[in-house]
Amino acid sequence: MASFTGRVLRSRHLTTSILASTLYMTSTSLAADEGTSRVRPGFSSSGERLPIYPTPESNPSVTLVETPKPLVPYIAQGREAVSGVLGEARGYVQTGVSRWITFERRVEREVKSILPPDEPLNPGLIYILISGLSGSVLSRTRSLPIRFLSPPLFTLLAFPYFLPKTSHNIRQYLSDVEDKRFPEFAARHDHFVGTGLAHFGMLRSRIEDVGEDAREWGHKAFQGVEKTTGLRVGEVVSRVEKEKERLLAQQAKSAPIPQGGEQEYKTIGYVVEQKPVAEVVVPVAPEQGAKRIV
Repeated sequence: MASFTGRVLRSRHLTTSILASTLYMTSTSLAADEGTSRVRPGFSSSGERLPIYPTPESNPSVTLVETPKPLVPYIAQGREAVSGVLGEARGYVQTGVSRWITFERRVEREVKSILPPDEPLNPGLIYILISGLSGSVLSRTRSLPIRFLSPPLFTLLAFPYFLPKTSHNIRQYLSDVEDKRFPEFAARHDHFVGTGLAHFGMLRSRIEDVGEDAREWGHKAFQGVEKTTGLRVGEVVSRVEKEKERLLAQQAKSAPIPQGGEQEYKTIGYVVEQKPVAEVVVPVAPEQGAKRIV
């Protein structure tokens, strides 16, 4: 192999081949230089100045073709459905919260209208509960209906006494609710109450008439006693009543006024005025030897 390489390098045909190729390449480059002109930097082959910034011709526009994925529409529909359900649920929750707040404010306003600010509940409510327990204790040996009805009856009777303003406001509120929600029942209730009040007024007038008759009978009895015995019983009774009135007036004037407010009064008795309705005159024969005690 080495002998073959040495023979090729020493051959004269190698020198001839190298010389022929060099001449061919030189002739080709000279022919190209003769057919074209020389181009300067910053100019085109035609001699025009090249632009500084790229032009649309040098930068062709690229159009992107979007290929949608098959799962995108389903995902969008699912997201819209979930958003709609969440929006409806939020609307329901907000509506419920607003209704509850409105209900709380209405209850607070009604409670404030029922409870008067100048009447505390603390002592009166305790007294009312004690009254109910007292009714249960007093009726413990009675029959079952009486034991069942006595505590609420005692409680209802004690409520207007210990909390008069609160009980009046509660009755007025219940009456307004009854007139608004149950007008027919309210009309029947009013008719029943009116009938009861009318009967109570009649009974009261009859009692007053009976009392007036009793006072007349007592006055006649006093007159009979005076005529029979000569004692002035009527004058004594009138003096006693006047003395009672004088003592009551004096006690009211001398009573100390509390520092916290107005004077408080309580009923300790009643003053009944006796007025003659008619005078009956009969002839009386003078008695001889009768003694009058003055």
